[in-house]
Amino acid sequence: MGFTRDAIVILPLPTGDKSTVSTLRSEFSRLAGVERVSFCTQAPASESGNSFEIVYDTRTEKENYDVVFKGGDEQYLSTFGLELLTGRNLHPSDTVREYLINETLAKKLGVSNDGVIGKNAIINDTKGTIVGVVKDFHNQSFHTGIDPLCITTQSNWYNRIAVKINPSNLRRTLEAIAPVWKVTFPNHVYEYDFLDDQIARFYEQDYRILRLVQTFAGIAIIIGCLGLYGLVSFMTTQKTKEVGVRKVLGASIRNILWLYGREFVRLLLIAFLIAAPMAWWIMNSWLENFIYRINIGAGIFIMAVAITLVIALLTVGYRSLKAALMNPVKSLKTE
Repeated sequence: MGFTRDAIVILPLPTGDKSTVSTLRSEFSRLAGVERVSFCTQAPASESGNSFEIVYDTRTEKENYDVVFKGGDEQYLSTFGLELLTGRNLHPSDTVREYLINETLAKKLGVSNDGVIGKNAIINDTKGTIVGVVKDFHNQSFHTGIDPLCITTQSNWYNRIAVKINPSNLRRTLEAIAPVWKVTFPNHVYEYDFLDDQIARFYEQDYRILRLVQTFAGIAIIIGCLGLYGLVSFMTTQKTKEVGVRKVLGASIRNILWLYGREFVRLLLIAFLIAAPMAWWIMNSWLENFIYRINIGAGIFIMAVAITLVIALLTVGYRSLKAALMNPVKSLKTE
């Protein structure tokens, strides 16, 4: 993702009042287990955000794309572990005076990372100086690419508090935050959300699809195995005398097993030739929903047909082996 997401708790901020923010920062920082506190509009990755037009430096025309706007104080980078490539961090401020931009925005502007430092930009009709370039991070899920974005101080937009907690003191620290919250916001319920849980919700639909596919694939395998078992049972009954004659004439157990196995292997290979192109098309269509995705190569299908053959042979093998081990005298007596 390009940032730290473990042991970071996000709390709603009912008011961005300057004195309240200052008090909360001071009180939270005193708590054992609290490593960093940042007031912001949203985490580095979020499902929604604000985008605005940008006018860069001395250019008179607006750029033909929007810039994602993230409000965050001077602790934003250190709290979320964002890497500053060049320039410096934001200075403490209650208003927009400076901007941090990401690599993608610098590239879209057609300027090097060092070249943008000290240049002015107008974003959301507010002028500020670009003071640093942050290494690219994923500001949404992997369904989409990295957007050009900026980070700036704008306290009247802050509606969240990000608290980086020492993982070893997680529970005790959360319990210690509660009374501070209740004193500061007595009319608001103390509630929090872990950042990694928020990110996991980006993929809820994908997880549901995965569970459905796994469930129905399991059902299909069970039904397929039952069908194979029934079919081989029917075949062994039909070929009881043939197996007896073959054994009398010197056929080995391996020959008898291959007598049954070759027919099923042929059927499975035909089924695979029909199913593989369909599976490739469906999976590629689904993966098109992600900017960052794997490529489906031949190895996946080789593994799939190998697993299918193993499952089928285990299913068929029991009945086939039982038929192969039957006494040929009994087999020849069978009507």
